Amino acid sequence: MGDVEVVEERIVRDGNIWTSAGISAGIDMVLAFVEYMTDEKTAGKIQLGAEYYPSGRSYGMMHQIPQAPEYLKKRD
Repeated sequence: MGDVEVVEERIVRDGNIWTSAGISAGIDMVLAFVEYMTDEKTAGKIQLGAEYYPSGRSYGMMHQIPQAPEYLKKRD
């Protein structure tokens, strides 16, 4: 398979093909996909509802809203 490039990232998008490195990376991929298909704020609302912040990325500035968990507000 000489034409295969291995990329060590949690999420890889190649055209219309999206892949992730595993189960939790699949959540990261879905958030990125939602952002791509809609907007960052929608991805942020989903992320806030799931309380999923392992990568340090907070979509849509949701860490600044009053409903955000305290641990997330500390990222400012």
